[in-house]
Formats: sequence, structure tokens, C-alpha cells
Amino acid sequence: MSMSRTIVKPGDVYSVPLEDGRYSYAQALESPEFAFFDVATETELTAEEAISHPLMFRIWVHKSSLKTWNKLGKVPISEQLSKQVPRFKQNALNGKLSIYINGQETPASLDEVRGLECAAVWEGSHILSRIRDHLAGQENLWVSSMQPKQKG
Repeated sequence: MSMSRTIVKPGDVYSVPLEDGRYSYAQALESPEFAFFDVATETELTAEEAISHPLMFRIWVHKSSLKTWNKLGKVPISEQLSKQVPRFKQNALNGKLSIYINGQETPASLDEVRGLECAAVWEGSHILSRIRDHLAGQENLWVSSMQPKQKG
């Protein structure tokens, strides 16, 4: 059965195959958000082992990204990961910024949104690029391109 047709439930833990044969790991939070853990292994971990590692990042994931992921099991979501985190949005036409959290959007300044994730849904190849760059300790093109910009 295709992963894209599988129902994803909060707490589900997945191994994410990387291009070099290693695995990274993610846990489904409230749809469409996933938490990715700072680890890459040559053999698959258990769901419990995977989530025992530090958080790498939290992003919104397009369901098509899951087609190559393997569901390892379900583990309760930690208290830290169960909390919603703010993200920023930037209007492409006028450059106005806002903070988005819990389904609410409020106007924000450039300083207020610095360091926040962009409210964007990530495709599979972009997720792999981000994981690979993080593990290599280098800046990711996609993260850089989505930083808030000052409109003149």
C-alpha cells in the first residue's frame, strides 16, 4: 500500500531514507507538522530509539513526501512537541509580515519574525536536502530562500 494513501496519525514515527543509505527519523505531530530528530543511522532504529534524539527541526510536510518513508510505530508525543509553535508568513505582494499560531494570524515586524520557520509545506526532495545539509553542518538553500525579507 502506498504511504500517500495511509492515514497519518499524531505520534506515528517514520524512518526517512537518505540518499547515502542512512536513515533519519520523523514523528507526526498535528497535521501537517512533523518533528525531525538529529540522528542518521545505517540501520533502522525502533520508534522509541528514534525519538530519543534531540530535535533537528519542525516543519509542515506535504503528504506525498511520505511515499518512501517507513512507519516504525506510534509513540506518545512529548509535552514539548505537543505545543504549537509560531511561524511567519509574508505577503508576496506587499511584503507585510505576520505570525501564525494556533490558526490565528497577527501582524508582525521583521524583528518579531526573525528565527521563526516560514509557514510553508515542504516537498520530499526539499526535506531530504534540509536533513542532508543539517547533518553536514551547512546552510540550506531552501531555508535561506524562505527567510523574511524587508520590503522597501
